Parts: sequence; C-alpha cells; structure tokens
Amino acid sequence: MKKTRNTRQRGVILDILRGSHEHPTAETIYREARRVLPNISLGTVYRNLNFLRDQGTVREIRPSEGGSSRFDGMETPHAHFHCVHCSALLDIPIPSALESLRFAAEVQISAVSLVDLHVIGSCSGCEAPTTN
Repeated sequence: MKKTRNTRQRGVILDILRGSHEHPTAETIYREARRVLPNISLGTVYRNLNFLRDQGTVREIRPSEGGSSRFDGMETPHAHFHCVHCSALLDIPIPSALESLRFAAEVQISAVSLVDLHVIGSCSGCEAPTTN
C-alpha cells in the first residue's frame, strides 16, 4: 500500500467535514477552507476529498436528481434521507433490521463492510399533501 502523509490542507478539510452536519459540497468546503488557508485551490480541495473518500474516511453522497456531490465526515454508521422538494439531506439512523445484515449461503457475498442507505421522500417541512 502506498504510504501517504497527512497534509495541513487535508486536516483542514477533514475538520470542516467533521464539524458540519450540513453535508457540504466541495465548493462550500473550499470557501470554508480559504478562511484558514487563503491560498488553497479548489483543485486541492477536490483532490483531497477524493483521497479521503477512497481511504474510507469520508463519504461522497451523490444526489439522485443531479446536482453537486455532497460530503459527509461523520464516523458513526448512519443512513441519509433526501427530500425531493427542498433537497434537504439529513442523517437518519440505520434501521435495526439492517444492523446485522446477513445473506443466504447461495449469495456470493462473504462480508458486508458498509450499508449505504438513501431514503427518498418529503421532509417534515415539505410534508406531502394528504389526499382524502
């Protein structure tokens, strides 16, 4: 495995992600990082986000309706809820039925390392109208 070093830029980006529950885009992270590192480039932010994602340190969340990827630095297992009306992206607990996911012997899976669950619907602020 290639040995890598932790850079100041990577540390700042990771601090921004771990301090946010907003699931920021790379552009939002870039604006925030410039407060600490005025000379950081958007390309550096993207390279470091890709590195952190590939290392499993952060998660990239791609919207189902297009738009910019968002990033999550939360370390505890959780799922995401996407509101189809206002585009809110919320952390939600993983349903207990999925916590100990097992597959039948005939399925060719030896181990599950991550369950990436995305629930799509209407948030409480955008409740779907009821029909009578």
